[in-house]
Amino acid sequence: MDAQTNAPGWRLRDFRWDDIPALVEIALLIYPDEPTTVAQYEHWERTYPKDNPRLRYVVETDAGQVVASGACLRPFWLDTVGVYWLDGEVHPQWRRRGIGAALQAALEPFGRAQGATRLWTSCREDFAHTVRFLERGGYIRFGVRFESKLDLTTFDETPFVGACDRARAADYELTTLAAERAGQPDADRQLYDLYCAILRDVPLPGGARFEQTYENFRSFHLESPDADPAGIFIAKRAGQYVGMTSVELLKNGPAITSTTGVRREHRGQGLAMALKLTSFRFLRERGYSEARSHNDTANPPILRLNEKLGYQRLPGWLQWEKLLE
Repeated sequence: MDAQTNAPGWRLRDFRWDDIPALVEIALLIYPDEPTTVAQYEHWERTYPKDNPRLRYVVETDAGQVVASGACLRPFWLDTVGVYWLDGEVHPQWRRRGIGAALQAALEPFGRAQGATRLWTSCREDFAHTVRFLERGGYIRFGVRFESKLDLTTFDETPFVGACDRARAADYELTTLAAERAGQPDADRQLYDLYCAILRDVPLPGGARFEQTYENFRSFHLESPDADPAGIFIAKRAGQYVGMTSVELLKNGPAITSTTGVRREHRGQGLAMALKLTSFRFLRERGYSEARSHNDTANPPILRLNEKLGYQRLPGWLQWEKLLE
């Protein structure tokens, strides 16, 4: 069912599959440095958890052009109580026409109806127009997720290669998911168990924790168009997976390190450093000149590691919350 508005020139309506190319075009205008693709968007649509509550609208002009979209949904990737996630993107040429406010007004009641007591969202810290919009809408900033980049064309691994030597001397083996699958039928499941163990130790702003089902994990890390099992690096010892780092290989963009971590009992051995270095070598071989990383303020060990490696900070992602009455 369409959600009608009285605004001249545009209206809200339900999302349709054939809107995807237009929504990708809008995303590329807003985030040209981390480009998405139609294939990636379609993958997320196909693999979205069917039992997870969600309401979505797009904004269409009188001429039939899709110029914005918004969604309110339960954040299935987080373990948190009473929170729903609100998201929206507006074509740069169609800002300041009341579209964002109309999406917000249409979507927020859905969260309330689902029993949410808080709405969360995020925006780039250098998007001043979005910051002002959220503040006017009653949202309060409660955290920041850092983004940083490393120039692989100038990165010198010489000061750090000792980490790989120490790992091997301590009987750790550095391998990949692609190699493990050749001899371990349950390699994917073992990797998921490691991933869950790592995420349990990563606190997030607002008291949340990352949480993913095995199906969600496969969709995001193993089956995405930007995923490659040769780009998922594993540290193992005595057959047990104890550390990992994985990279997303964006098309026509930088590589993104999505997860780096080590089981608690194996920390302090330089494994995270060794895994990172191994991933950098892989990315250079694949022709990537830049690696990016997203890290929360509540995860200082990885922030310190990235700083040591020479990552340069980019505008981060501010985390926002609105309390529902």
